[in-house]
Amino acid sequence: MENFKIALLIAGSLFILFGYLRFITDENGNVNLNNYRFTGGLLLVVSGMVDGTRDIAKRLRSKNALSAIAIYLGILLFYIGFSI
Repeated sequence: MENFKIALLIAGSLFILFGYLRFITDENGNVNLNNYRFTGGLLLVVSGMVDGTRDIAKRLRSKNALSAIAIYLGILLFYIGFSI
């Protein structure tokens, strides 16, 4: 059971990291490190989550919607992993 819990937490971490990295990259896949030096791009991630949630509600497939789904799935896996 402990191995399953660890696997859920690792999977949750990977999904959150995947969504976060999709939000902070540009169209070419580059990250402008000067913009994210102190904040880590948190404002960009939060605004992307809002836009992605709006796109999910409208049933649109966009980059922000996919990233928001990945982060929500990661949070859900964290919740399940810590609840076990």
